[in-house]
Amino acid sequence: MKVLVTLNLVCSGVLAAFPVSAAITVDINGQTVQFDANPRLAEVLAPVALQQSWYWPAAALYKKNGDTAEQQRLQVLQMVNALKQHYAADMDLLNALQSVERQVGSWTLAERIVMPVDYDLARILPQHNPRLTDGHYLLQLTKRPQNIYVFGAVDYADAIVHRGAATVAEYISAAKLASAADTEQISIVQPDGTIQSAGTEYWNQTHTEAMPGAQLFIPFKTALFNSQLDELNKRLPELAIHRVLP
Repeated sequence: MKVLVTLNLVCSGVLAAFPVSAAITVDINGQTVQFDANPRLAEVLAPVALQQSWYWPAAALYKKNGDTAEQQRLQVLQMVNALKQHYAADMDLLNALQSVERQVGSWTLAERIVMPVDYDLARILPQHNPRLTDGHYLLQLTKRPQNIYVFGAVDYADAIVHRGAATVAEYISAAKLASAADTEQISIVQPDGTIQSAGTEYWNQTHTEAMPGAQLFIPFKTALFNSQLDELNKRLPELAIHRVLP
């Protein structure tokens, strides 16, 4: 019995000297929280949910140790570089491609988990309260955003003050569009991570609104015999889903 007790104490001492690392680490608005077990979303949100009047449609959860976003960025930049070489003689398009190259290169990215991040939903509905797998996460909570963000075929990316009930077409008229821009159909990356299309010309315009914190992607005019620009127009809003906005 004495041997068994001594052995148990020794084992306990070893475990105390070498603590097991937390399975889950979550960075929440500059604070780091660790969980030894795998928490559900509501457990992660509970300590901070009532601290502010959070704008839940813009709440986002990212996996910091995932590499999907950076792989997508690399693929997009390689695509842009190939297009720059192909269209080296087209100065308008070349300038627009150089602009989007700078935009994408400056983004802060993390692998976004596209799902509703809402404390009330997580508490009430099991399908909105998933259990987090092991890893390092970033949880971004914000009050109602003041801006929407325009990117793509623009002279420079811009933040435009959000206006209630304003159509997407109204924001486009205020953007610094590049000569290579095609505004017939743009993509809206809503703050919840979903992508919508919206017509902005007089003949196809619908009353489509961008939510506060949305990103508006201005596509490039496409060439008849080159599908690379079409592919770039598809890839850029998909990459923007993983963007960590200010």
